[in-house]
Amino acid sequence: MATISIIIPAFNEASNIGALLISLFKVLQPIRHEFEVIIINDGSTDNTAAIVAELALSYGNLYLIDFSRNFGQQKALRAGYDHAKGDAVICIDADLQNPPELIADMIEKWENGYEVVLCKRRKGKQQAGYFKEITSRLFYKTLNLMAEGNIDADTPDFRLIDRKLVEIIKYLPEKDVFLRGLISWMGFNKIVLEYDHGKRLNGKTGYSPIKMLRLALTGITGFSAKPLHFAIYMGLGISILSLFYIPYILVRYFSGETISGWSSLIITITFMGGLQLFILGILGLYLGKLFMHAKNRPDYIIRENTYKPALINQLSIKKGA
Repeated sequence: MATISIIIPAFNEASNIGALLISLFKVLQPIRHEFEVIIINDGSTDNTAAIVAELALSYGNLYLIDFSRNFGQQKALRAGYDHAKGDAVICIDADLQNPPELIADMIEKWENGYEVVLCKRRKGKQQAGYFKEITSRLFYKTLNLMAEGNIDADTPDFRLIDRKLVEIIKYLPEKDVFLRGLISWMGFNKIVLEYDHGKRLNGKTGYSPIKMLRLALTGITGFSAKPLHFAIYMGLGISILSLFYIPYILVRYFSGETISGWSSLIITITFMGGLQLFILGILGLYLGKLFMHAKNRPDYIIRENTYKPALINQLSIKKGA
């Protein structure tokens, strides 16, 4: 009999977490494997942690990892992987947009030999809004264009991975991790299940446009140096084009024509200045990653842990210390 770990990152999900756990344990009850459910409270400002702690009194295999502040979903997921002891580990969101009913099918695919089971949002069923659907599609196209390997589009962090992948993730030294890309980069035997992405049960998503953009930049810069190549090609191309402009200036000068065009000059300077800032921004992202890696700070800090101590990537402190 195997052990299945369910890890759930939660940020201000007090109005959803109870309904999720009721639905989740109902789905897990007939499964013949042992299972554990780990909630990672990612610095919630509501009473999410208190609700989980109270529910843990009724569910013996429900555990809470309480962060000292908000470290982000990817760090919360990594904390789940650091702690989970299951032979297979499943990630699921706390807002019931990921249907718990799909877990039985995920486990069945794993039992049939698949080491990665990805869940893909069915097209036209996302319930996430037209803007988010378009930006998500654009993000994956850009990421696959620049990254090494192929990352499946419309596949959120709702997935199952085998223990082998969990051990690899735990001991990778990367700090600014993008797990969707990392798991695709690893390879292994995978299958994709489609599902209807539902609406949030209550509340608003914690993923603001700024956080989505930050995640996109992490994914793009974390898996390829192609943005640096792109900056070089762009700068080289503009330099070559500028060479064709020099003969035009010389001909007009020696023919005695007045060289006018302050507007074009200002436009050119503005364009070049913006391009330089863009290229410096790309360089800054890569240098920033090296800087953060060199400091070697923990990925997250745990205030309270009702599970076991993690082996790496965390610093536990006592509550109130």
